[in-house]
Amino acid sequence: MEDIILLPRIRKIFENGSNDNVILYGSFGCGKTTLSRILIGKYSKNKPYIELNSSFYTSIDTLRSKIDEFCSMVYIGVDLDIEIDKDAIKYVFLDEFERTSVQYQDALKAYIEEYSSKNVRFILATNHISKISQGIRSRMLEINFDCLDKTEEKFLKKSFYKRIKDVICQKEGIDIPKEDIVHIIQSKFPDFRSTLIQLDSFNITGSIEDTTDSLSESLKKETFELITSDSDYGQVYNFITSKYGQDGIENLISNLGRPFMQYLLLNHSSIPTNNLFEINYEVCNHNRLLENSTDPIIVGMSLIGKIKEKIIK
Repeated sequence: MEDIILLPRIRKIFENGSNDNVILYGSFGCGKTTLSRILIGKYSKNKPYIELNSSFYTSIDTLRSKIDEFCSMVYIGVDLDIEIDKDAIKYVFLDEFERTSVQYQDALKAYIEEYSSKNVRFILATNHISKISQGIRSRMLEINFDCLDKTEEKFLKKSFYKRIKDVICQKEGIDIPKEDIVHIIQSKFPDFRSTLIQLDSFNITGSIEDTTDSLSESLKKETFELITSDSDYGQVYNFITSKYGQDGIENLISNLGRPFMQYLLLNHSSIPTNNLFEINYEVCNHNRLLENSTDPIIVGMSLIGKIKEKIIK
């Protein structure tokens, strides 16, 4: 716990471990998974636990096999030569929980109800709290990892800087100017994981290349040209999954807002005005659909299909 960067309000909640069912939610790369693994004893190996990535274990059968089997036992997930109190709390950690289906979440409620009285605690981590059902959320303590105000933002940035300068650079022998550390933190905040990747890139190349904007513009152009061409479903699907992926559909929808409309006005002025208005509606509608969807790729494909109907003659 001393090694992880946490906001003071979060550290205070877990200063004595965890005895609650909790949902950790917030931006990518801000420490949700790391904290969860500390709480369940993955690194200390002194607690019984099971960890499942919900991106891989999406079937409701997972509840009846892996989770139910674990909750009925005591010593799963720990070394046999470590003595564990038979009444010790067992932990179920489900990462990337937003990927689970409505049916999965509905069934999990019963497991939380039943096993919480039998020394089992559930820890869920998600980037999108809006995709978690109210039935699940009402049974768990919600912990927001995103900064709630400027004071928290300042605290995290200062902590990032101190950790990089005083610990990581010293240990790895990285000689990087103060202003470059500040630049990396500002450009990647609050994603500490991406911050470290950028720092590693600097260590290899000796420079910071701001390629984000150029890559973004290039991806936008590819996307717009694909949509306005006579591309088939397979081409679009392969493009979306490889270029955006599950976690990038929000960016796709954002690109299909104002940037795409400007592109159409400049390059496809023959599209009827009513069709342009209808494209605007579809973008807004699919943005709402994304908030409650467990399969972002399908939302993205649906939006592109609707748009293609309006622009391909």
